[in-house]
Amino acid sequence: MPLPSSAAALKLCAAVAVVLFAGALADPSGIFTWIGFTGGPVAALWWWAPYVVYLPALLAIVFVGACWSEADAPATRSRMQRLAGFWAVAIVAAGAGELLCSLCVLLPMGWRGEYVIAWAPTWGFVAWSSGYAALKMALVGWLPALVAVIGRRQRAAPPPFIRRQGSWTLALLVAGFGALAVAGLGPWLATHWWQGSPLGYVYRADATLIAPTPASGALRSMLALALFSAALGAFAIRRLAATRAESTRATFAAGAIAGVGAVAVLWLIQGIALFAQAGERAPDHDLWNLPALFTRAVDAASFALIAAAVAGAVTAVAGLLQRVARTRAEGRPDRLLVASGVAAGVLALCFEGVGALTVPTTGNLPTPARSIATMPTDALAPLVVRADAEGARIVDADGSRVTLRGFNINQLGEYFQRDPALATVQPLTEQDFADIASLGMNVVRLTLSWSLLEPEPGQVSQAYVDRIRQALGWARAHQVRVLLDIHQDGWSAHVDAPAGTRCRAGTDPMIGWDGAPAWATLTDGTPPCQVTGRDLAPNVSRAFQSFYVDRDGIQAHLVRDWQVLAREFGDDATVAGYDLLNEPNFGESPPLASTLLLANYDARAIQAIRAGEAQRAGGFPHIVLIEPSIIWSGFGIDNLPPRAFTADTQTVFSPHLYNESITADQGFGITLVSVERGYALARAAAAQLGMPLWIGEWGYFRSSPLDNPLMQRSANAEDVSPVGSTFWVWKQDCSDPHVWPGAVAGNVRQLSCPAMRDIGTATDLTRVLSRAYVRVSADSGARLQAGGASLSASGHFERGVASRGCALQLWVPGDRSPRVAEVSGMSAPTIVRQASGSAALGSSGGWIVSACLAGGDYRLTLH
Repeated sequence: MPLPSSAAALKLCAAVAVVLFAGALADPSGIFTWIGFTGGPVAALWWWAPYVVYLPALLAIVFVGACWSEADAPATRSRMQRLAGFWAVAIVAAGAGELLCSLCVLLPMGWRGEYVIAWAPTWGFVAWSSGYAALKMALVGWLPALVAVIGRRQRAAPPPFIRRQGSWTLALLVAGFGALAVAGLGPWLATHWWQGSPLGYVYRADATLIAPTPASGALRSMLALALFSAALGAFAIRRLAATRAESTRATFAAGAIAGVGAVAVLWLIQGIALFAQAGERAPDHDLWNLPALFTRAVDAASFALIAAAVAGAVTAVAGLLQRVARTRAEGRPDRLLVASGVAAGVLALCFEGVGALTVPTTGNLPTPARSIATMPTDALAPLVVRADAEGARIVDADGSRVTLRGFNINQLGEYFQRDPALATVQPLTEQDFADIASLGMNVVRLTLSWSLLEPEPGQVSQAYVDRIRQALGWARAHQVRVLLDIHQDGWSAHVDAPAGTRCRAGTDPMIGWDGAPAWATLTDGTPPCQVTGRDLAPNVSRAFQSFYVDRDGIQAHLVRDWQVLAREFGDDATVAGYDLLNEPNFGESPPLASTLLLANYDARAIQAIRAGEAQRAGGFPHIVLIEPSIIWSGFGIDNLPPRAFTADTQTVFSPHLYNESITADQGFGITLVSVERGYALARAAAAQLGMPLWIGEWGYFRSSPLDNPLMQRSANAEDVSPVGSTFWVWKQDCSDPHVWPGAVAGNVRQLSCPAMRDIGTATDLTRVLSRAYVRVSADSGARLQAGGASLSASGHFERGVASRGCALQLWVPGDRSPRVAEVSGMSAPTIVRQASGSAALGSSGGWIVSACLAGGDYRLTLH
């Protein structure tokens, strides 16, 4: 007896369900699988959606798609054909189910007014991000497909649907109209896929990208479209040749499966072309080709969903047209259909070529600069973001580029106390700022704890605000700017496992960290058990998910806190800007939560900050730092939000670069993203967003012999751009969760533990960190070159083109005053001594060298 199509479909459904549940058992967080179960049900659609929307939708699509794929004639197909069809159905179902699940999270937030990003870029991101689920199924979907094809089959006569003389007609129709449909989607695809995707920055600017999008260039996009349409026609005929039914559902299923196959062919060819480039294969201390392959596979998987829908519809229509023509022409080839298919293909290629010449790519487009004419011009002038054809950068009131370098200070933070007898932070004093200035640093990233800022709901602590104001006064006295950073690690201090907690094998009881107050830590009894670290603890993921969906209004509280801070300090130029949230977790629905919902919080916070600044007499817009999720810190790459998530022009992209330091790959003894590639990717991501790049954290935490070469490589990568940054961390104390139960606390200024005794400064670090650099320059391309005992600054400055000023300011470390050996194209330099810091710093102090550029080529050489 032949195996009924419904029986095979049921076997496929059962096998897919087993794979899903096995994944959930292996990874309850759902980060690496499709669904998870972290525990603690919540009476909200965002919690139930994976179970009542995603799982039923996925299995329903699998069942219906498998039945349609069998098309009443399973016995006439080979097992390989059937396996490929079932595999493709599972891939499409996984992606489509994820898309529906995402909408179940977003739409209620939109109805409540909690989602503020425009819906046009939202749809594009949701469609693209569904490729993650599709790719996961592509990796393992062959297994349930294999189960589904097991069984005895009965041979049958060749099906009558496609006769030999009519196959080329249908092939041309499917290929031609499929190409035309994809070409019509070209501008939209250029915005959301490949170089325009949330991972578009991973493609080299000179990449030989063969993709049906105008961003690939005319010839390559036309080639990609031709390859796609040829593969689509070939796969469609292959599928339909074994289909006895003439129904629309059978032809749609055949076309959808063919669309997935065509994308696989295109991805394979594109991958070969990219790998063949010398730049892609150049050694860079890493195994970059592995993550690069993964990111391109996400593009392909999400494009496969679009292609399946388009190809299914086109094939169904083409089959209908051929059936009508065959009825009238008694099965003879229909010249009109052939001509229509050819014409559609030619027209598609023309559209693709013309579109590639007229549609702009998604590179670093200029962003309008905010007017700074009315801003105060005190000793620490306000900083703003300015963007033009040369890119986006941080500038002062005169339009001169400012490079911000310094340290992270955590001494106003509140941390979980690992040992009640030991402190978690050292007191913050004015001497800290004096010492930081003596090392040539001009900025600190100041840790603020939400738990101290709003200890009770709706009650902002004025005492804590006063502590922040005091710190700003000390910083101002030493000409050091301050970035206010709402900091968290592991969400809060209230995620620790109670005594006696038993965790499943492979996990450990969670410890407390820092960040949110207890009333904003909503975990619902989810397991306080971490997997390899705090960021894979279910209760941390639940706390973040609760924040992202604004459960009980907790996100709105933090948004209002930003408005309060902006109102308090909106007229203070010592405040360089605001860092909205440190290393956000991915929640329970990545990448939706870790990218789109995170960007929604950012957009809401920016709106609140601007409102607060407007409420302050003399207030002005400060820059705002946008961080990617913790995934960037852990892997060196992450998705970017849609560029249109905010219209604000004063935003800065601020990832944390821990490549070859504490990234996840180092635990396996490999390097996927090197120091140098990490900086290159960060620059490319900032350019894609149209923002300046500034590094909020970086650091190395082993012995000096191991870390010194990495420190120097990081310094070199910073100097090439140049890029500003703050090193982690200035001081720590012995009961800080980052430290305990270590023997030494702090990376720069160090304590012995548990004695809490000052043991001085890590001078190997400060020697690199306090190196010479261009602090301020009217020429954004100013460069420093060191050779022997000399230091040279040079460049070309066109007065009035991009700057109203003429400043050139250098930091030069050392006890001996620099001697001017050569000067041209500028005024006579002035050299001002920067006093040494406390004795515990070791060598400190230096010189600030200033001049006014005259215009044209310039050069300053110091000995």
